[in-house]
Amino acid sequence: MIAPLSGPAPVLVVDHDDSTRGLVAFALRRAGLDILEAPSSQAALDVVRTTALSLVVLDMKMPGMSGIEVVQALRSRSETATLPVLLMTGSGDEDSVIHGLAAGADDFLPKPVRLDELVARVNAHLRRQVAWSGVVEQRSAQVARQRAVIAETLRGLRPGDTPEATAQAICRHVMSLSGVTAAQIFIFELDGRANPISFTVAGQPDPPLRRLPLHRSQHLHDRAAEGPWIEPWSPKPGHPYDELLTGLGVHLVAYAPVRFNSELIGLLVTDAGESVTEAALAESLAGLVEFADLAGALVGRDVAERTKAHGAREKIHNVIDRRAFSPVFQPILDLEKGRVVGYEGLTRFADGVSPEVRFGEAAAVGLGLDLEKATLQAAVPAAKDLPRSAWLSLNVSPALIVAHQPLQSLLHGTRRHIVIEVTEQVAISDYKAFRASVADLGPKTELAVDDAGAGFASLRHILELRPAFVKLDRSLIAGIDGDPVRQALIVGMRHFARSAGCRLIAEGIETEAEKATLLELQIRLGQGYLLGPPAPAAAAMSRAGSGRQVPLPRTAATRDGVPVPVPRERMA
Repeated sequence: MIAPLSGPAPVLVVDHDDSTRGLVAFALRRAGLDILEAPSSQAALDVVRTTALSLVVLDMKMPGMSGIEVVQALRSRSETATLPVLLMTGSGDEDSVIHGLAAGADDFLPKPVRLDELVARVNAHLRRQVAWSGVVEQRSAQVARQRAVIAETLRGLRPGDTPEATAQAICRHVMSLSGVTAAQIFIFELDGRANPISFTVAGQPDPPLRRLPLHRSQHLHDRAAEGPWIEPWSPKPGHPYDELLTGLGVHLVAYAPVRFNSELIGLLVTDAGESVTEAALAESLAGLVEFADLAGALVGRDVAERTKAHGAREKIHNVIDRRAFSPVFQPILDLEKGRVVGYEGLTRFADGVSPEVRFGEAAAVGLGLDLEKATLQAAVPAAKDLPRSAWLSLNVSPALIVAHQPLQSLLHGTRRHIVIEVTEQVAISDYKAFRASVADLGPKTELAVDDAGAGFASLRHILELRPAFVKLDRSLIAGIDGDPVRQALIVGMRHFARSAGCRLIAEGIETEAEKATLLELQIRLGQGYLLGPPAPAAAAMSRAGSGRQVPLPRTAATRDGVPVPVPRERMA
C-alpha cells in the first residue's frame, strides 16, 4: 500500500548511470523539488509500490528491464496508471520515441539532457498535476481508456512523404481526443512567425494554411517555453483564423509544445467548443502532449533541415539583393617580359567568407547560378578601367554556359577579349553541346580549363573542350623549384599543350624561385601574389608586374618554408 504524504509528493529519478542520475537529481533539488533516486528498474518499481510520487524521470535504456518495460509495468497497475513519466533517451531515433510514447510515457528528453529544459518540463508536468488533483479519481478510468486509444494510434502512425502529410495525419488522430473541434500544428520559422503545416476541422474540408501575425507568434513561442497550457478563446482581429474559429464556436484552446532535440520548434493546438469545460479539456491535455512529442519525433528532423535551408537561402538572397560583394582583378603576366596580358576577375564578399564557401552555400540551396550571374554583372562593367589590350578572364560554371542566353546577355556589348574559365573539377555531360554554347558567345570569347592537375577530368577536359588556355593548378606550382617530379610533369604538360594547340598559365606563383623555375621549364604565362594580388581595377593595374613579393594573408601556412597558397578564388 502506498503511504500518503503530508507534503508535495517527490519526483523519482531512475538511471543506472550514477553520474547522469546524480546530475539530474541535483538540478531538480536545486529547483526546490523533493527527489528520490533509484539505480535500476527493479529498485524503481520497489519505490513506486511503497511511496506516493508526483512524477518519474526514467532512463529508456537500462540493463535488465528497460525503461519502456518499466512504463508498461506502471500503466498496468491502477495505482500508477496516470503517474506522469518522463523518458530520457540517448538514441534519439524516431522508433525509440514512438515505442516509449506508445508504452504510455508522457514526455521524453534526449540525452545529454539540458538541465534548464529538464527543470522546465518537470515543473510543467507538476503544475498540470496540481491543476487536476481534484478530479484525478473521477477521470482515472477515462484517462486509461484515452491512453489505450492513443497507444494504438501511436503504434500505427508512420511518417508521410512530407512533414505536412505527417502533421496532417497526426492532427486527424488528435481529433479522436474528447471534445476536440479542430487541430493544427504550427512551426516557428526563423523570422519568428508561426506557420501552420496542418489544419484539420471536424466535418469540414481542411482550411487554407496561413501564417500567424508576428506579435501572436511571439506570444505563443514565449508561452510554449513554459510547457502545455489551456486558455480561453476570444475574438482576435487580424488573426487569420479568427472568423473560422469564431464560426466553429471555439471556447477553449489547448496548446502542447513540439520539440526536436530539446529545441522548441512548434506547437500542437486543439480547439474546443462551448460544450467542453476546462476540466474536460484538461483531461485530454496529457494525450495532446503525447501527440506533440510524436510530432516532434516524426517531423522534427525534416522541419529542422527545411528551416536551415530556408535560412541559408535567405542569406544568399540578402547577399545578392544587397550586392554584398565586390569584384577584384588579378593580373596574368608574360613571365619573360613582365608585361600584363590579362586579368582574372575574382570576388570578395563583404563578410569575409571565402568565395569557395559562399558559392558552395549558394549551390547547396539552388541559388548557385543566381549568385554567379550577380557577381558577373558586377565584374564586367568594373573591368572597363583595365587596359583594353588585356583580356578579361571570368570563372563560369558549365551550367551557366549551357544556359548560354544569360551569359550572352551579360557579355553583350563587351568589346574586350573574354576568356571563359571552366574548372576541370566539375563534370560536363555533353561536350558537343558545351562547345556549341561557347561558340555562340562570339569570336572574341575563348575558353580556358582551370585547375588542371587538381580534379577528376584531367586531360579529357582539354582533349574534349579544345581550349585556348590551360591553367596549371597552384598545387602543382607551389614549391616546384625543389620538386624534380613535378618539374618533369610540367615538361610533359608543355609538350601536350603544344600538340593540342593551347597555352599554359601557371597559377599561384608566390616566390621568385618558383617563377625562375617555370621560366626554365618554358612556361611563359603566370599569375600569383608575387606578380600582383587580387585588387580593384585601378589598384590591380598599378601593382601588376611590380616584381616584389606581396605578403600572403596571415592565415596562410608554410610547408618546409614554402608558403601554402590561399584557397582558389572565383568570380562565379
